[in-house]
Amino acid sequence: MTYQKQDAGSPARGIGKHSGPDDAFVKLSKKLSSVLRHRIAENGLGDVLRPDGYIPLSRLLATPGFRGVAVEQIREVVESNDKQRFRISEEEGELFIRANQGHTSSGIDESQLLERLDDDELQKIGGGTGLAVHGTYRNAWDAIASGGLSPMSRHHIHLAENLPGQSGVISGMRASAQIHIWVDLLAASRAGVPFFRSANGVILTPGLADTQLLPTEFFAKVVDPDRKKEWRQGEWQPPAATGADGSGAS
Repeated sequence: MTYQKQDAGSPARGIGKHSGPDDAFVKLSKKLSSVLRHRIAENGLGDVLRPDGYIPLSRLLATPGFRGVAVEQIREVVESNDKQRFRISEEEGELFIRANQGHTSSGIDESQLLERLDDDELQKIGGGTGLAVHGTYRNAWDAIASGGLSPMSRHHIHLAENLPGQSGVISGMRASAQIHIWVDLLAASRAGVPFFRSANGVILTPGLADTQLLPTEFFAKVVDPDRKKEWRQGEWQPPAATGADGSGAS
């Protein structure tokens, strides 16, 4: 398995941007994501999983799915991933690797994996608006509108500090998302919803402890930008004067 080396200063490479000779690169990145986020136990790595999400890289490379993969190939995937999904740490000469967020595997302590955000830090998000955005799709909206956002099988609901492509935003939502849900972080926090930040800048929350939901009452604005609609008073309506991009959410 060989990859083309990335020239210094060239754009970071990410899943979905390659074909031909880089197909192996994409497959390896997806395999890393699957194992480190979701399939720790299934790959016999539960005994070496640390609470902060790290496992020894040598143990990962010894699993059947990674036979023949070199350390440098893993390093290239980690360093080149445009969403910075992974991190490698060297401790006393041994390499460890983890996914920065998006886990469903048990055995991870969020206080060791993530940074807990207080109200002062939440207020700074979104350029000082205290808003973060969750991206979803129209076919999921009815379920969300009936109760709120759910982590589903993951540990956390994912939000971004702004829309994809905005300054500093590398992860947190897919650019293909059809509906943008802007969340009032301070209002939710004051109601008991905890928020965290991952190493790659994703804002995360498990929702309320008793329901595992982020209720709709904390939605500052819901926007369908392609259809130029906003969800208000239980229906899709033309955008308010503040605009349909969510940046002027009130």
